[in-house]
Amino acid sequence: MSGVSLNLLYEALGSQFGVVLQCDNAEKVRQRLYKLRTEQGDPDLECLSIVQSPSNPSQLWIVKVVKP
Repeated sequence: MSGVSLNLLYEALGSQFGVVLQCDNAEKVRQRLYKLRTEQGDPDLECLSIVQSPSNPSQLWIVKVVKP
């Protein structure tokens, strides 16, 4: 989990759809990313959702959610 950083959230924010992460413990990484997002307090990051892949438990998706 040492590679988990705020940069991952901003990378996803700057991409078209989001990013895919490979990790050993997806739930722990997910919790850490949500904590980082909250601590940052940047409202731009609120459009990101962090979900575990339904088909690969070692993948975590940081996706941009478009609100109508």
